[in-house]
Amino acid sequence: MPTIERSTTLRAPAPVVWNALVADSGAFRFVTRGLIRYPAAAGWAERIRPGQRLSGLLWLFGVLPISRHTLEVVAVDEDDHRLVTSEGGGPVRTWRHTISVTPAGDRGCRYTDHLEIDAGAATPVVVAFARGFYAVRQRRWRSLAPLLGAATR
Repeated sequence: MPTIERSTTLRAPAPVVWNALVADSGAFRFVTRGLIRYPAAAGWAERIRPGQRLSGLLWLFGVLPISRHTLEVVAVDEDDHRLVTSEGGGPVRTWRHTISVTPAGDRGCRYTDHLEIDAGAATPVVVAFARGFYAVRQRRWRSLAPLLGAATR
């Protein structure tokens, strides 16, 4: 099964980025805006916890419905700032996503997306999309992080 791992350094403390990740659906909407739209996540008003499950249409570029997508939270490690989801829908059989946020320097952190993807014959296309999607998503995290860090000072 193909894997993708992409990391970036953010200019905000790890606990601040972690909190935005697990407690703020607005951060999710910001980093995915224009690439995908997943209305099922918009109403996620509580802190993410293991066992939570979302299911709904996934929209490519916000306008093209591509499949019914299910996201289940497998693990949340508040101490180590690690989130694991198991996702899938349409041609995507497996989309296992692990996010980790680790301290880096005085006021920064390292944000890592690790994915395992299986989409049968469509796997090369889905992997190519995922590479681009997470490159943009991490670029947006880099633009959001200083604002998050400044808001906590």
